Amino acid sequence: MQAIIDSIKGFFLDIFAMGKGFIYGFMMIGLLIVGGTALLYGALWVRNLFI
Repeated sequence: MQAIIDSIKGFFLDIFAMGKGFIYGFMMIGLLIVGGTALLYGALWVRNLFI
């Protein structure tokens, strides 16, 4: 009985870890998009200052 409870507990901990990784992945991709856009905008803005 203890083995079944341990495996169910491990299953739910794995699902929880996958959910956290999924949210973390979305946050990292979002930061990549925001950072890339800011860098591109900044580079074009600085380029426009000198032309």
